This record gives sequence, structure tokens and C-alpha cells, in this order.
Amino acid sequence: MVSLSILYPFSTLYAQTVPTVTLAGITIKPYATDQLDVGGFANASPARPGTGARAARMRNGVRLNIHRQVEVGGIWDFGPAPGGQMRLFEGQVSYVGLKHFVFTAGIFKPSFGLESMQAQGDTVFIERSSISTITRNLATGIERQAVQAETYGRRYHFALSATAGTAGPGENGNQRGMAFRLAGLPVRTGGLLVHLGLSGEWVFRPASARNSSPALTLSDVPEMNTGTDAKYLNTGKIAASSAGALGLEAAVAWRRLFFQGEAYDILVNSRLGRTGNQPLHFHGWYGQLGYTFNGRAREWKGRTAAFSSPACDRKETVLCNGYGVLEVAARYSQADLQSAPVQGGNQQVGALAVNWWPTAIIRMSVQYEYGQVHGGREPEHFHGVMSLFQIKF
Repeated sequence: MVSLSILYPFSTLYAQTVPTVTLAGITIKPYATDQLDVGGFANASPARPGTGARAARMRNGVRLNIHRQVEVGGIWDFGPAPGGQMRLFEGQVSYVGLKHFVFTAGIFKPSFGLESMQAQGDTVFIERSSISTITRNLATGIERQAVQAETYGRRYHFALSATAGTAGPGENGNQRGMAFRLAGLPVRTGGLLVHLGLSGEWVFRPASARNSSPALTLSDVPEMNTGTDAKYLNTGKIAASSAGALGLEAAVAWRRLFFQGEAYDILVNSRLGRTGNQPLHFHGWYGQLGYTFNGRAREWKGRTAAFSSPACDRKETVLCNGYGVLEVAARYSQADLQSAPVQGGNQQVGALAVNWWPTAIIRMSVQYEYGQVHGGREPEHFHGVMSLFQIKF
């Protein structure tokens, strides 16, 4: 017997559903994360390109659940437009037939770090903190070739993965690494939730291009990606025999107030000297505070051990149902890529953001940040403003 049901996200202003098709025990759920960014550096020294507009992310596809036993994801990344690189964003198969366990293989995002595991578009700020991006890109992050086993419940999450390179063009296909994440809720009451976690990763075989020694690069844009700016934080290529990172994560959700922070240490066993491996140490951290004015505040999800976006509470009939969900936030972050003789820069950034969800699948944000980079290839200080329009389901 075949049953077909279709739910449209625009059926109500505060709709919480996504378009779904159920056919003979197979649930097909379209996926989209499409973002338009407009903004840039209002003031920077040295001067940088000004305001621009681009489709920052264009990720579209489907996810299937087959008889509640197997999940399949197929999502294509059309790249930033114009001029972005297209590639496979997700191509994975998961076995979910054993309660509280998930076994995944393919191209996906292995579990690592709190901010990393928040879906793009659910993050409090338009872009993740630099230290989160730099660290996860060692052995995890998006579009990663990996296998993973994880177990989760209402108050815990543990994942262990073996990883290779990322999908599509690049020089890291022969990289090999491992990662783990342990997170849980030591406190979960009616009005208070406390999240604590530990993540680690180890690259035991860094990537090597043809006829080149293994090497890696640590770099990031200044938490605001206009598509035209240079990477202020950049170590350049480091000849290395191995590398790893260890991080702590914490979050506190109390009613409508939300705090989140992480700290990471990175170790690179470099081959810069003639006396063998030379250890290089880098580090960074961030802390952010957010407040949801109306609707349901951010909620913890055991599958990812991360927090969702705020959502409309249908019990509210004025602000939320009539005008959407509003959130304000502030963040301070540091990423230090200075370790003699590597001078990749020491960046500090303060940022403010306002997020608004007029419906469940549409988000609009405005973000301001001030930052400075000491040392590195070129010391910087900058003021930036970025706006975001997003459709996500």
C-alpha cells in the first residue's frame, strides 16, 4: 500500500514543517541551505575591498529514511556564487535501526566541537568563530570522507570517527586522521540546562600533493566572509609529520538566555628544522551570549549534541506568530597562530548580531564586528558589517 503526504512550509506564517513525501515506508525530505550575504569592511587598515553581495552557500538535495532503519543523504554544494567551487556536500549512508546508535559512512560532517555541530544557519552568528573553523578543518568539518560510530540519548552523546580528505578538488585526499567527541548534560531541569563536552582529533598522515612532502595550512577569514578579502590568519604551508587538537566546550541555557564557549589547543609536529620534528603550539577560544525575546529559545538535540535555532511557540499569539522570532547576541573570540618560527597572526574579534526568523525556514541577520590581527604577514584592524538572508529546511 502506498501513502503520499505532502506538507508545505508556507501553509502558515509560523509553520514548523518542511516539505516531506512518504512513499511505501520511505520518507523523502528535501534539504536546502541557501544564503545571500551583503556587506564587507566599512573601515580597514590596510584597506580592503568594500561592500559586496554573493550567494555565500547554495546547498540543496534530499535526505531519505528507509523503514526507520537506514538514512541516506545526497546534497550538492553549488559553491559561493559567483565563482565558487561546486562539489558534493553530503553523500552518506547511516544505519539507525539499533536504538541510541548510529553508524555512518560516506561524505558528511563528523561529530567534533559544539559550534561545528550546529548546522550552518543555526549558528548564532553568520560565520563560526575562527578557532572553531581552523580546528575542525584539521580532520573533520564539512564534506569530509569518513566513517563514524555514535551513541546518543536525552543527556549524552559520544562519537568516534576515522577520516580522510574532503570531497571534490583538492590536495588532501590522501590525508588520514581520527576524531572523537564526548558531550552531555550534567544539569537538565525545567529552566536550566548545562552542557559540557570534550573533543579531540589527530592527523597521523597529513596530506601531500604529488611529488611534495606532507604539509598542512591553518587559516581563516576574519569571521566575516565577503568572498573578496584575504585570509588575515594564515600560517602558510607547514611541512608536518602529524597534527592534532583538543578542545573543551560548555553552554548554559537558562530560560531565554544562552551562553556558549569553547577553547582549543592545536599541536603540529613540523619538519621545519634539520633536527627532526619541531612541535608548534597554537590556541584560541570564544565566548558568546544570546537572548531570545520571543518564541521558543534554543533547544539541545541529542543526535548532534548541539543547539537548534530559536523557534516559534504557537502558544504566543502576538509577537511570535505575528512578527517572527527575534534574537540578539554578542561574541568575543581569539585565535593565536603564532609559534616561532611560524607567524600566522594573533586575531581578536568582538561582534554583535541581531537575528530574526519571520517564519521557521527564513532567517535575516545583521552583524557588526571589530577586529585586529597582531603579527602575521600583515598586521590588521577592521570594522565590518554583514547582513544575511537565508532559506533553510
